Amino acid sequence: MERQRTDKAMTERLTPGPYKIVAATSFGVFLSALDSSIVNVSLVTMADFFNTDLLQIQWVVLSYLLVLTSAMPIMGKLGDRLGKTLVFQTGMLLFIFGSLSCALSPTLILLIVSRVFQAGGASLMTANGLALVTYFTTPQNRGRAIGMNSIVLATALGSGPVLGGILTQYYGWSSIFLINIPIGIIGLFVVHSVVPNTERVRETRFDSVGASLFFATLFSLVYGVTRSSQVPANETLFYFVLSFLFLLALLRRESNFVSPMIPTRVLADRRIATGFSSAVFSFMASTPVTLLIPFLFHDALGIDQVTTGLFLLMHPLTMSMMGPAAGFISEHVDARLQSVVGLSLQLVGLVIIAMVTPQLLFMCMGVAVMAAGTSLFSVSNGNFIMTSAPREYMGVVSALTNISRTVGFSVGTALATTVFTIYFMDLSQHLPYIETYIEAFRGSVLSFCLLVVIGAILSAFRGLSPAEIQRSSVSRTGDVNS
Repeated sequence: MERQRTDKAMTERLTPGPYKIVAATSFGVFLSALDSSIVNVSLVTMADFFNTDLLQIQWVVLSYLLVLTSAMPIMGKLGDRLGKTLVFQTGMLLFIFGSLSCALSPTLILLIVSRVFQAGGASLMTANGLALVTYFTTPQNRGRAIGMNSIVLATALGSGPVLGGILTQYYGWSSIFLINIPIGIIGLFVVHSVVPNTERVRETRFDSVGASLFFATLFSLVYGVTRSSQVPANETLFYFVLSFLFLLALLRRESNFVSPMIPTRVLADRRIATGFSSAVFSFMASTPVTLLIPFLFHDALGIDQVTTGLFLLMHPLTMSMMGPAAGFISEHVDARLQSVVGLSLQLVGLVIIAMVTPQLLFMCMGVAVMAAGTSLFSVSNGNFIMTSAPREYMGVVSALTNISRTVGFSVGTALATTVFTIYFMDLSQHLPYIETYIEAFRGSVLSFCLLVVIGAILSAFRGLSPAEIQRSSVSRTGDVNS
């Protein structure tokens, strides 16, 4: 008995605290999120450089998000099987290589291929970063740790447009990829020094068929949405039906396979399923703002890239400020309440943005309200999902949590481009160019408000996590004793 207590005490001394883990993994989290946002403000410059249009250049964003998303369950499973720390470090190496390849790409095709390599590394890091934070925390401090993690995420998403605008304007678009290399090298050494290895989950076979079906499901969905404004309706319907058939095949495969990539008992858990779904809708609703504002400012309002980047900074800056508070609140308030309040604020912010465009000061206020709501929602939702996750599937659930963000951005990017194009083509027959651009942007943002409403409805029926049940039980016991 004494030997067990001694071993436990030694393990606790050797295990780094949650904030050390957050600080170490933040390099990978920062880089993978940075390259989801740093490109957006530079798309106009890239389109001019490669002599192409919005429908083609958007694949610089979509290729990254598509591979990042579709590969994440595989990377989460690899983290469970091979050790999360080792897989995380491998991702940093691959990301550094992909960044260098992006910077040296002479054609759009090679840039998109390089973004695929970069996304592979980002997927390894993203799938296992939150799992490492969860692994080394407890329900008592996990909310604050995830809140700190959300600060890193928000900082990356916010500094992306600012850095992208400054670097592109003064040093060319390739510099936005070169900046990843020194940050990645430093992060690689920090993770190696600070983060211990985790135990491996022993399984008999790897679900390569399930991984392929997941990729096919997502790719056909995103590709169908992307092409919907350029092809006949029956062709678009074909891609949607194909995506649905792949999804059915995936669910059948995972329910029968001995070692599924995505365990169906995890997907069948109402708490986890509603958490994923509401997150997808929340992130989708944000994409018209982050994707279309750079084009609105540049093409319609004549605003330079640096100013555009500074404007977009309001979103992550607000999220960073709200992150710790949102994490603390999530340790004391049920996720149902915090999530619905957060999504309601996001909805109010989107409506403000749409109604006051192009008045920059009031648009900035709308972005701040939207970001505050997004932070309240995403922190409570992430804490809720990870606390509800079975420990043996923590890597997979971590991957799925991040997938909800990247699926939202991927489908949202394709859908926002399509919706904006439809509005623009219709309005251009009646209005001058600048007014057409403004009204098409406004219509796109208002259309996406419906997604936030759906997310809020789902969140209201998510149930309680184990930590919330325990907290409620302790509260009732205290009331009885008093």
